[in-house]
Amino acid sequence: MNSASATNGNQQDPQAPAIVKGDPEPLVREAFNDIALLIGGVAVLHHLDDDLTWTLMKRLDRIRVRLLRDLKGTARLDGMEPAAANPPRVHAAVEEFLVRNRAGMGE
Repeated sequence: MNSASATNGNQQDPQAPAIVKGDPEPLVREAFNDIALLIGGVAVLHHLDDDLTWTLMKRLDRIRVRLLRDLKGTARLDGMEPAAANPPRVHAAVEEFLVRNRAGMGE
């Protein structure tokens, strides 16, 4: 039986994208497409309020623009990027993701 483990770094997932050498922009755009589709699917499935969905997508777009500008070395436009407000509280699942992301867990 051949079962791949998420913790086994020696085996390569045949469906995983190839390591990007050179321009990371297509990979970044693909990741943002996946995130947007995830948010859209959750919004439809759970009947999220339209205002919440628009807010999430606007914040995702700000992140996308900032990341792509940083990758290209382009100066940020302060008028286009309002200061991001910290949410008053964070869902436990989001906090766990942030901790794992900071620590580089599972990579």
